[in-house]
Parts: sequence; structure tokens; C-alpha cells
Amino acid sequence: MSKKIIDLIQSQKAFDAFVNENMKTSTYKIGWDKEMSVEYEASKAFQAYTADYAAAMLGTVIDKHASRPKRDMPSIGDITGTLARLGDEWQIDNDRLEKYFLMERRFREKAATYSETKQKEEYAKIVKYLFNPYELAAIAPHRRILANYWEGLSDGQITVNVTNNKDGVVWSAPISTGINKSILRNNDVLWDAANLATMDVLSVLRYLSDKAEEAGKTVQKFRVSRATSALICQSKMLKDLIGLNIGKIKTDSSPALGIDIVNQYLVAVDLAPIEVVKEKGVLSDGTAISMFKDGRVVAQCADKVAVLKVSDPLEAEDPIPNKVYTTYHDNLISQWRNDNGRYVAYEMWAFPVFTGRNDVFILDVTQKES
Repeated sequence: MSKKIIDLIQSQKAFDAFVNENMKTSTYKIGWDKEMSVEYEASKAFQAYTADYAAAMLGTVIDKHASRPKRDMPSIGDITGTLARLGDEWQIDNDRLEKYFLMERRFREKAATYSETKQKEEYAKIVKYLFNPYELAAIAPHRRILANYWEGLSDGQITVNVTNNKDGVVWSAPISTGINKSILRNNDVLWDAANLATMDVLSVLRYLSDKAEEAGKTVQKFRVSRATSALICQSKMLKDLIGLNIGKIKTDSSPALGIDIVNQYLVAVDLAPIEVVKEKGVLSDGTAISMFKDGRVVAQCADKVAVLKVSDPLEAEDPIPNKVYTTYHDNLISQWRNDNGRYVAYEMWAFPVFTGRNDVFILDVTQKES
């Protein structure tokens, strides 16, 4: 092994393999690909339309002519659940580089004494450590896309504000997805921990099903956040109705329900099952939030209700000479070195568009008609 790994990946072909092969085994998944297909906008017509609101969307939403914000490198593990920021760049910190060079130097010194299996194991550790900054750049905008999608699906709007887009553009108002959104009826009980004894879950689900049927739709599934699912599973009504079989003994009520048991009952009474969306996002202040809004029950009447509109960033068409590029699911990742250090950046133009908005019905169970 004559060259260091970090030197080998300075060619485009090697850099492409380095990123895309390692992402195959990454624990960080883009997520949105299960919910949306991709539609390319080569003319940037749709992109130009959204640019009226905020220019480059997703990741850190930045002005169309602005430089990317320069940030401190997040520590290992900070990728998990983060609300990704489009248009970021990081300088790879010296501590990380020094540790990488130490790991590779020690490997070279001892490789001759290792078995073939041991060599592969130790080499894989070095690659994994070096890959972490590039892994962050690869996954970051996809987390923003996923967060925008879940917010749009569960709340009927997509926001970019000072809380969830630090150092980027702040939209003066949310962008509506056009999805039907309603609140509980006057005689319904608000869904919260104080009302577990009186919440009529079945009546609310039937009400939402009826709204869909009035529009000529059939509910395929209800979707809720983890917190809203907990309220459903703890409701006295369902615990009393379902009970629990323990061997040959049938209890009058269940001390605890799981969503799978609840779904068996819902299907038996001709209601669609409930799917729990567990995705979490981490804001810039470290606060973890549910990407799918709490206190919402969403009736979805089609398998997929959105597409991801994608266009190429300018650097994909007009690359900067001293940079090396690759792409990961239309996310342009770059690296370069100058007198100040080594850098990693990403840029992606994309936005989730709800083409099946008439197949979605959102019910806010934290509010009701007066």
C-alpha cells in the first residue's frame, strides 16, 4: 500500500467508490426513498418557483447567491436523527486528521505481522474512521428532505424558521402542502394524557374515515407519531374493549396494549391499521423532536402521495478545478485542500411535492370546534 487512503481518494473515480460503497453499509439511511419517487427538473422551473420563497431548499436553506455557512465539524455520532442542512461545508479538524494518520501509520508498521483476516479488519477500521465526515455530508440533506416530508404530511405545511434552520434563510410563513386539515368535533375529547379515560379513539378514527369516504377515498392506513400512538394504546376505551388473553384466562381489560394488538382489533371492526412514524430530528441546540408532528392522526389513501423534485446544483455543471466531486442520490459532495486545511461540503437542490394531497386527510386531535 504505497499511498495513504486520504491520498487515494483524491481522484474522482476513487472518491465516488469511497463514498458510495461505504454508504451501502452505513447505518444512516435516506428514508424518503420509501415514501417518494424522484422527478428531475432539468429546466429548474419548479426550483425557480420555490426560489421565490427561500432559494436553495433543504439542508441549510441559503440565499441563491450566498456562500455556504462554514461550520465546526460535528462530533462522531451527531449524524443520528439530525435535521440535515443543505449547503454546509466543514473543515476536517486537525484532531481527527492526526488520529487518522496515527492509525494508518501504525497499521503500516504492523501489517506484516498480521494475518490476512487481521489486515482486513484493521484496514476497515481506518476506512470507517476516515469516512465519518464524508458520511455526514452524504446523509445530511436527505435528513432535511425526510423532515420536510413528514412535517408536510402530518401538519399540511413546511416551515423553515430560526429554530430549525440556524444560520440559514428564515421563511416569513410556512408553505402549505394543500392537504386537507381539520380538528376534532365539538363533542370529541382532546387527546392528551389527562383524558385517557374518556378518549373515544374509535369514534375519531371512523370520523376521519368518513371524511375520506365523502371524498371518494378509502383509507389504507392511519399514521401517527410515537407519542400519539402511546395515547391510543393507553386509552381506557381500547384497553377495555380489547382485553388480553393470558393462557386460558381472558382479562376484562388489558394493563397495556401494543400497537400490533390495537391494529388487529381495528381491522376486525373494519378500520384501517395504524402505522407509527418513529423518525426523530435533532435541532441545532441539541433538542430532539419528532419529525412527524405529535397530536396528529393522518389518514392516507394511497401508497405514495408525494414526489421528490430534484435539479442539479451549478457546480455539477461548472465544477471548480481544485475540487473532487461525487454524488449520493443527487446530493453533490465535494472535497478539497488549501493552505488552511481539508474541507468537505455538499449541495443538493430538492423539495418534496405532495402530488397526492387529495389522498391525505389530517386531523389535529389537540384542538376541537368551539
